[in-house]
Amino acid sequence: MSVPASRFSFFYALYFALLGCISPFWGLYLQSLEFSAADIGTLMGMFGVVRILAPNLWAAQAGRFRGPVQMIRIAGALTVLFFCLIFVARDFVTVAIVMIAYGFFWAAMLPQYEVLCMQSLHNQLDLYSRVRLWGSLGFIMSVIVVGMLLDVATVSVLPVVMLVLMLLITANAWGIKESSRVEDGHEDGVPFLRLLASRAVIGFILVNILLQISFGPYYTFFSIFLEENGYSPALTGVIWSAGVIAEVLLFWQFGRIMHLLSWRNWIVLSMALTALRWSLTGVATASVTGLLILQTLHAFSFAVMHAVSMRYVQTLFPKAMHGRGQALYSSVGFGLGGAIGAWGSGLLWMSLGGTLVFTLAGIAALLAVPVALFTLNGRQTTERDVGR
Repeated sequence: MSVPASRFSFFYALYFALLGCISPFWGLYLQSLEFSAADIGTLMGMFGVVRILAPNLWAAQAGRFRGPVQMIRIAGALTVLFFCLIFVARDFVTVAIVMIAYGFFWAAMLPQYEVLCMQSLHNQLDLYSRVRLWGSLGFIMSVIVVGMLLDVATVSVLPVVMLVLMLLITANAWGIKESSRVEDGHEDGVPFLRLLASRAVIGFILVNILLQISFGPYYTFFSIFLEENGYSPALTGVIWSAGVIAEVLLFWQFGRIMHLLSWRNWIVLSMALTALRWSLTGVATASVTGLLILQTLHAFSFAVMHAVSMRYVQTLFPKAMHGRGQALYSSVGFGLGGAIGAWGSGLLWMSLGGTLVFTLAGIAALLAVPVALFTLNGRQTTERDVGR
């Protein structure tokens, strides 16, 4: 099946526009319900745990569906259904149930789209980066528009905006023709569990876990941190968007410069710059210019890390296991790492303060540097490295 690139571009724009509602502003919504910092951290942590389970459980049940498109359609419809309950949820337990329920289905969509996109583009990373940048553009538009909206309206409008985006995401899935099932299982006699025990796979996953742990205070408390330091929602949206603009530019050109470093060295460079970014973020709130400069490092923290990680998934796992490899990357990296980061920052935020919590985030990112150096291949990875 060959899916028009515009379908993937539209999905990424909508999906990450929705993320642009959640990452910068959902913490503010939870705060409006009078939840404490620990409660907010716990809720976002549980949301991250769902992102561990959902992609793997859905990937394991792939044989029960006609193909990934049917899985995406069902997941989209159930995301909308369960999220509608947020309009009546007010206490901690009810909000937790709603977030877990809709998150379980929402988290299942991205890995399936990623696999379909890479296959449709014949694993050409430069083409993938240019399609994927529409997700970054969607995020930018979301944080700017929602930030401006929250300057003139209460944060209670946020779930309405999110519901509209979920409906559009689901509608987009119905515009894709159903395909045959993406095969999964064994290839060349190499079982999936054996691949998981390889040094390269362990190192790759651990690096991404540490990356997402370091993002914990950023995704959970950065907007609250800015609000506490006198920043308006509109200016908060601009600061968030600055990082994603840098991300877009690097996604757009990454295919042309990727050959300058090996994949491992791109990861080492990106994690070192990420450590610098978080270490300085906590002390830079007095300067809008300083924050904007630090935000440009998001080009490495996210764009480079994601583009290189997508290529690692394609080479560390045989073609028949790309779906499960992508689910593992999304769930263990984003899910487990994000959950630990959100929960940990929630526990420490009030006792240590934002500045020190961001410093700890920088240390988490820095720990990924030796992991990458000692576990990932030093040369450009090729298909011959699969399974090592």
